[in-house]
Amino acid sequence: MFSQIVSYEALDKHEIECGYQSQQCPGCRLQILKKDFDDHTRSCASVELTCEDCKLVYKRSEATTKHTENICLKEQLRQVREESKKNTFEMQTLTLQLHNLLTFSKKMIIFDLQKLKKNYFSF
Repeated sequence: MFSQIVSYEALDKHEIECGYQSQQCPGCRLQILKKDFDDHTRSCASVELTCEDCKLVYKRSEATTKHTENICLKEQLRQVREESKKNTFEMQTLTLQLHNLLTFSKKMIIFDLQKLKKNYFSF
């Protein structure tokens, strides 16, 4: 066992920085010494990873089955299709709103023209 003599004033800082404190691995849930934690989590098969490209979450041990290149590309394609459907719907909604606005504007212009004609010819 490693022992170290620490002054009372430095105790708080030591407790925060001490590499012999245990931390729980987010993957396998084992208690790992702080000094070994980074090495352990870089190789722990149970740690969850998130793909930067397709955003799939999978365990490191499942990388060869749950997150292959084909799976990643298919998921990216699915996401693009979903986004495209959403954009198409928004475009259709905006087109309908624009059509309604133009129809209303046309009616208002016709109404105003009729009013002008009526006022002009009433003299």
